[in-house]
Amino acid sequence: MMDTLGHALMDNDKLHFDTAEVLTGQEQWLVTLSAPLSAFNGDFVNAVATGKDSDVLREGIADVWSVHDRASFEQTARWLVDEGQRSAYRPLWNAVAAIDTATRETPMLLRMAMEAFFPAFFQIKARKSLDYRQLAAQSGKSTQELSALMTGSPSWVEALRKHFQVSAADVPDLVAWDAVRLASLSRWAVQLGYIERAEFAGFAGGLATKVREAYSSWSQVSAAYIAGGLIWKYSDAREEHLLRTNRMLLSDARSPYRSVPFAG
Repeated sequence: MMDTLGHALMDNDKLHFDTAEVLTGQEQWLVTLSAPLSAFNGDFVNAVATGKDSDVLREGIADVWSVHDRASFEQTARWLVDEGQRSAYRPLWNAVAAIDTATRETPMLLRMAMEAFFPAFFQIKARKSLDYRQLAAQSGKSTQELSALMTGSPSWVEALRKHFQVSAADVPDLVAWDAVRLASLSRWAVQLGYIERAEFAGFAGGLATKVREAYSSWSQVSAAYIAGGLIWKYSDAREEHLLRTNRMLLSDARSPYRSVPFAG
């Protein structure tokens, strides 16, 4: 309930844009990289500045990230570059992909019947990839959390395929989950004065090369970010908000996804 309430209070029914800030080409790409989280939070999607009140932003990142000055920002930025959560989440993403494969390999009539009356059927088919004890040890998730994630995964994996034209096979790595957050955290650090604007690209771009190696489009970046976000904390509300806000990045004519080339 609290998760649902928190999402309901977000101003993310549309994309938000700054009309004054001028960005370099490198800054444009990195701000666009941060867009999946910006759209979700209701921040500007085309500026280093977020559009949020700095006091609110300061309190938020101190609470969620334990970042409150330059030293704590640098420590967190290094962790995202060197480790983050992508490696721990990879086995869970592989398990989600295995369920998707099991679902798609099931004949249509049987699939429809199982989806309606026995959705756990697909987890049973993918059981070789669903050792919950091992997955819990690798990810730090409880069995209950893993069960909710796996049970809910068919709907959002199908949404990625339908709305983003991205299949599980198109997302070999969840580095976007860490890279989007790194770029976002770097924006916040600039706004709060923890780092200088001239340092933004150096910090925000710490995973840029890995992102370009892993994906070929902004759509794939969004898909990987959505997967990481739902593995991090699954709920129906998060699923709805992540899918909806990232679809806006694809559909809005003003979106940086339309104007900033991924391979640029």
